Amino acid sequence: MTNWPECPIDVVDPQKSSKFWPIKLDNVYCDGVIRDKPIGVFTHFHKDHTKAIEDSVGDYDKILLHHITFAAVTAEKPGLRLRQQFKPHDFGERFESKFETIRLLDANHIPGSSQVHVEAGNESYLYSGDFNYPDLTIRPADYLVLDATHGSPYYDGKTDRKSVLNRMVEDVKKRIDSNKSVVIRSDAGTLQEIIWHFEVGYHGSKIPHDVPFVTIDTQKKILLAIYQDEKDQFRDMTVYDTPEFWKLVYNNKKCVIFVTNGTINSDIDRYYTIRVGQYMFTKEKAAIQEYDSVNKHGEKISGCRYNLASHASIQDILKYVEQVKPKLVVTDNSRSGYAYQLSKLITLKTGYESIPRPNKQ
Repeated sequence: MTNWPECPIDVVDPQKSSKFWPIKLDNVYCDGVIRDKPIGVFTHFHKDHTKAIEDSVGDYDKILLHHITFAAVTAEKPGLRLRQQFKPHDFGERFESKFETIRLLDANHIPGSSQVHVEAGNESYLYSGDFNYPDLTIRPADYLVLDATHGSPYYDGKTDRKSVLNRMVEDVKKRIDSNKSVVIRSDAGTLQEIIWHFEVGYHGSKIPHDVPFVTIDTQKKILLAIYQDEKDQFRDMTVYDTPEFWKLVYNNKKCVIFVTNGTINSDIDRYYTIRVGQYMFTKEKAAIQEYDSVNKHGEKISGCRYNLASHASIQDILKYVEQVKPKLVVTDNSRSGYAYQLSKLITLKTGYESIPRPNKQ
């Protein structure tokens, strides 16, 4: 194993971390918890990055996150609004601690997703978090901790995000016009972006407002929290798994159901289903793929997988590294198995020194 460098990007002992293994940039800890530390940061509201957020209020003096991330987290857990440790910030806004200057930078992954830039003395650090390229903000840093979620060239499926979203609207409209209901499954964050595109971003003929949109109660709260300025453009959404929703199902009323991955009831698993973000798209596969499957009732059902590419491709990761100009790149291994492969690619293709962050012991 490569020797760990003598620099303030330390491996946090997982025995001291209650929920997740945090990224350490000098004295700033990202997307996890470690006891009795001054500053924690959460990059975005996907569950694998916020599992420790409730514990964090007892362990960090200050907790930084973007305003949208704070709105999404507190929409689901309203009690956190009362905790004074949270310090919501805008992109680029400086936070001055005793020893560091911290900035959140736009990561272009989901609404509110942030990179974390830290300046301490004569050194600077950047944690990418989950990010997409090129529409993000980049600041140079001496040390770059790089998320390796999509660190394999094999999963570099190409896509045009806006065109794919437009095709999704057109696909759903076709089903609705045929008097059929549709289920759209995605991760939180992306789910809200999809709903926003259906209601606001799509500039063609929209789905009529007399067609009910349905989503989970917490996802509806997150939607209205992160799009406060545009919420008057959204129809009043029906809440999933309520009597109002089941009336639609049992009366065979056409509707569009937006749910997070893993949330599905056998009564609606016969509907045409669009799946987003649950599958990695390989290079040779199209961005939109039809599929057939068999549901729990033994019925053959159809659906479609859509690639919205919320993570940077390998080539874009390399461009990102070259723009950051780090003395050292550390590929983070805590959320994927690609850190070692990505580290080798970075050194080979860019010439920048790169090492993988060791696995948990």
